[in-house]
Amino acid sequence: MHIAQPSSDEGSATGRFRTRNDDLFVRRRELQERLAALRAEVDAGTADTRTELALRRAEREFEDLTHEIVIVNYGLVRRYASMFTSKSTEHREDFESAGKVGLMWAISSYDPARGPFSSWAFKPIQREVLRAVRDADHPNLNLGDFEKRPVILEAERAFLEEAGPDAPTDHADIARRAGVTEAQVRRVLDPPGLDSLQAPPKGQGEGVVPWEERLADPSRALEDEVLLRLSLRAVTDRGLPSLDAREQYVLTRRFGLDGEPEQSLRGIGEQLGLSREGVRQIQQKALAKLDHTIADAV
Repeated sequence: MHIAQPSSDEGSATGRFRTRNDDLFVRRRELQERLAALRAEVDAGTADTRTELALRRAEREFEDLTHEIVIVNYGLVRRYASMFTSKSTEHREDFESAGKVGLMWAISSYDPARGPFSSWAFKPIQREVLRAVRDADHPNLNLGDFEKRPVILEAERAFLEEAGPDAPTDHADIARRAGVTEAQVRRVLDPPGLDSLQAPPKGQGEGVVPWEERLADPSRALEDEVLLRLSLRAVTDRGLPSLDAREQYVLTRRFGLDGEPEQSLRGIGEQLGLSREGVRQIQQKALAKLDHTIADAV
């Protein structure tokens, strides 16, 4: 019986890819050491003009080399993104952009002694792609619940196979099967809806200005200024801690909460490696969280 073996061309291509990667990371490590030495000399105040020029050249060379590593390994981003997402999804660009963030993290933290770079890069790329999938397709789930979603859905299917498709949902039984809390099961199977940003905060009348307009209003009377300061204090003290790091970053940059000029969705997207629509979705989810968290604080 004949068993198909990988062709010699495939094996040699894989070997050439790994060899090229190894060479690139050796050069990167050497450049890092050279940069550290040059920067130490400049920081010590003993550097002359020639040393400063050498530092700038080394920094440009380091950036070019990192870009080359990204290009060589970008196929990993496409491959891993296709593993975790639907090939026909409209958010493909955002998912690959998120995977690129994971690739950059992998490049900066890679230790050749730990094995092939493709194996090292898998986890950070997976983490960022799944985070983007959650933001696009399940924005009403926190990241912890989203990561448990597959096992909860599998436990639900097993429960229905035993109890019958018309049986009432037993959250406790599903939680036991999935090894999660009953509260997690409820959040995943019956996720809370995100209210429109144009709707007033819960428990308040129709005349209340939505959060998006409160934060972005360019002209205010004295009374409005006082209310806005109370709102911003509530955002800073109670609202922002309820957001994850990326949501905090987007709102801070978008509305200038740190005193810096407000930035556009596109500008923030360029910083995060996301499309304008991807940043808008993060902003929408973060504002909805603030609405629920601090509606009673203002």
